[in-house]
Amino acid sequence: MLFAAVAITLLSVAVPRAQQTPQLPDLSALFDKTDAMIAMRDGVKLHTEIYAPKNATEKLPLFITRTPYGLSDDDRGYSRLLFLYREMFADGYIFVVQDIRGRFGSEGTFVMQRPPRDRSKPGSIDEGTDTYDTIDWLVKNVPNNNGRAGEAGISYGG
Repeated sequence: MLFAAVAITLLSVAVPRAQQTPQLPDLSALFDKTDAMIAMRDGVKLHTEIYAPKNATEKLPLFITRTPYGLSDDDRGYSRLLFLYREMFADGYIFVVQDIRGRFGSEGTFVMQRPPRDRSKPGSIDEGTDTYDTIDWLVKNVPNNNGRAGEAGISYGG
């Protein structure tokens, strides 16, 4: 066990830091970014960033990430969350990242693990209705989407 720890330590010292960290692409060269405030059924607007590939030759599916943790824009205004999906860039997606209700750039009140809506009350909301309303808006308003949408998330967003 000690040998393994020493070998790992020596390897990490021997490999220059630049080789340990993968080179990340310039997102502004790959995507056109659009900021939107998408209205939910109760009028609350959610901050959303839409990243459409610059060289798309066909209609593309939407790949959505909704998060309470913030979009973490870099110094050029592009969300660092996109780097979670960098292996998918070449596959052709319109990436969408969104602050959930009441967090960062979104309006409304944040409720940790909001309970499912009461279906007997018209206009009641929950994470599911916000997701549905978001997808509905995106499919109707984002150019060159193919009407298909998928969602991914970790921790709260999952």
